[in-house]
Amino acid sequence: MINQDFQAFQTIETNQRAGFRVLSIGGVPFVQPFPGVLNPDQVAALQNAARISELGRRRVAEAIVGHVQRELGVSPDLHALGISIAAERVAREKRDQRARRVGQVRRAAIAANRTVAEPEPTSAIREALREGTAALAQLRAARAEAKAAREALAEIRKAGQVPSLEQVERANRARTASWSALALMRERSLTADQLRREQLDAFWAQQSAAETAELASARGEEIGKAGGPDAPKALRISSRDGLATLFEAGVISAHQYGAGRAYRVAYETAAKVRIASLNPSGVSAGKSPAGLQARSAHELQRAYVLARLRQIELAVAGLGERELTVLRKVAGEGMTIHQIGGGGKPREKNKAALRRALDVAVSVLAGPIHVGLKRSPNP
Repeated sequence: MINQDFQAFQTIETNQRAGFRVLSIGGVPFVQPFPGVLNPDQVAALQNAARISELGRRRVAEAIVGHVQRELGVSPDLHALGISIAAERVAREKRDQRARRVGQVRRAAIAANRTVAEPEPTSAIREALREGTAALAQLRAARAEAKAAREALAEIRKAGQVPSLEQVERANRARTASWSALALMRERSLTADQLRREQLDAFWAQQSAAETAELASARGEEIGKAGGPDAPKALRISSRDGLATLFEAGVISAHQYGAGRAYRVAYETAAKVRIASLNPSGVSAGKSPAGLQARSAHELQRAYVLARLRQIELAVAGLGERELTVLRKVAGEGMTIHQIGGGGKPREKNKAALRRALDVAVSVLAGPIHVGLKRSPNP
């Protein structure tokens, strides 16, 4: 009877070393020493304390619980220790509950973003996934056939017989077929994964660019594209453009700024075409000039732009390494003088070097394209 009554109490903490157990009597901690057996009167008193505590008379319930504990010989120190352990247990449970709730919310948010924000797979990806599923089914069938052939050979050998050549060849063919099916399944799976990764990379790159453009527009910054069709797909924010910043500050002139912009177009066009492999004339070695007429207008325009880029860099390289480096970083990559590094005299030297490089670019662009293409600049 007593054991059944105590099963109704909620156990908060058990500490065998300290020799006691902490129970909750209507929310009031009760320290029970070990070994300890309650008589029926004590059990009834604790049950009354639980009911009284539920009615809001907590101090009366604490008095009843304390009276039972004094009858059991519970000291004030033991009572305080039990309350401390119970409080730690409750706090730990609350922390665990909060951590579980936070983890559930985070996982739900990640799942929602993954299912809602990500684009639907393209037809090519769906086809690759179907092919992967078919290859997996083929692999399972091949493995089942290989397993059956292997077990048949094992049964024959277990019976003390020698398998025939046909049976051995059948088992070998089944094993080889399972290997081929495995390779096919892996190939199809890798193809589907690669297509999906490419789609997601392009999607999130587009989302990032749109978010950057939106934030920059909210700050009043001017947004534009980074170049022509061959240039990398990027945004150009004028307030973060070192060349535009210097022009607005009056450090460089309008002619120098125009030459720098022309150099940038050529520099971005060369992002996918290396200067070392460039044939500026557009005519391959050993071919007649008639091949030039067969080129498209886009190819001729690109050849002209890349030839101009090489022409400018050849001329600027004659001034020095600093001039060519600053020209490439500021006019080509859009970096600011501050981003290049250095302060005080080094910064002023970089500004002066950029002005000299842009003056050379102005003079080069004013001349014919066939001048100055005999040597290569230092990288």
